[in-house]
Amino acid sequence: YFEAAFAQIPGFDPAKALMVGDSLSSDIKGGINAGIRTCWVNPGHVPGKPEIVPDFEIERLSDLPALLETL
Repeated sequence: YFEAAFAQIPGFDPAKALMVGDSLSSDIKGGINAGIRTCWVNPGHVPGKPEIVPDFEIERLSDLPALLETL
């Protein structure tokens, strides 16, 4: 899925991409496997999984703009 999506974006640069999602097993693992940085939206403070480690974790989507400013 990720590679097909990337192919549709002219000049796509994985170093400038960030996968944001609420599912460790699909969104975050998919982003990791695709070689892009990841941000897990975890409003319930669910414990993570040692085999799937996001680059960033936020509590709510409204926290994303502040994170993006630091990148």
